[in-house]
Amino acid sequence: MAQANRRERRRSGRPPAGARPGEKVSDYPQLSVRIPPEMKRKLEVLSMLQSKPQWRIVFESVEYFIRSLPESEQGKVQAVLSRRP
Repeated sequence: MAQANRRERRRSGRPPAGARPGEKVSDYPQLSVRIPPEMKRKLEVLSMLQSKPQWRIVFESVEYFIRSLPESEQGKVQAVLSRRP
């Protein structure tokens, strides 16, 4: 019984599911894009098969795309990112 009192109380609901620990997806800026219906369907299927939300599929795709660039191009991306507030 003493151990039960020492445990931290669990918060109700789902834990934050952002890209980094503690971040909430609802705090992220929204993005709206127009894509062909067949690409939207592919995104839906990937999301379902991978058991991941669509935003995470897009997030990982952009990260993968940047990593696939030649190092000189990756450097340009990082240079631009470092200039922005």
